[in-house]
Amino acid sequence: MITTNCAELPSIAGTQRLLILVTLYLQILNIIVLILYRVGNDGRFLGVGGTWNLNEEKNPDSEIVASGVFVGFFIYTLVILISFCFGTTEHKKSLVEIIMNFVGCFMWIAVGGTALHYWHGYLSEHKYTSFTSEREVGLAVGSLCVLSGATYLLDTVLSFLHFSREK
Repeated sequence: MITTNCAELPSIAGTQRLLILVTLYLQILNIIVLILYRVGNDGRFLGVGGTWNLNEEKNPDSEIVASGVFVGFFIYTLVILISFCFGTTEHKKSLVEIIMNFVGCFMWIAVGGTALHYWHGYLSEHKYTSFTSEREVGLAVGSLCVLSGATYLLDTVLSFLHFSREK
């Protein structure tokens, strides 16, 4: 019986290492997206857009949701990483972890899709007379958000496997 438990230990430890690496990767993505979102327009606020109107103004509702997703999941992922520093993955045995990652998957993809939709058709006020990187940075933010959403989906699957293994 001891042999069986010892044989299972590397797979559990490997899963825990993978969970830590995925969470660390998510936190790095969160930081990059937050920085680009805040100062991606040559040091000014970039935003995700969200609407088309005559003045090319960004929709405040989509900006509020985007800010909430970026900052909220930054804090959430930071708390998860801090709990890993204390040497525990007990929170991964909770259904809350699975639900938060599942919600994160859809929220990040929704914000990323909004950003990609807005910035794909964006033209600066000077149209074709000058080159600006604002559109490219906006597309990068949208792409990184979708990548982050896919990573939260991976974390959801890993958390579910960890949860079901323990039950």
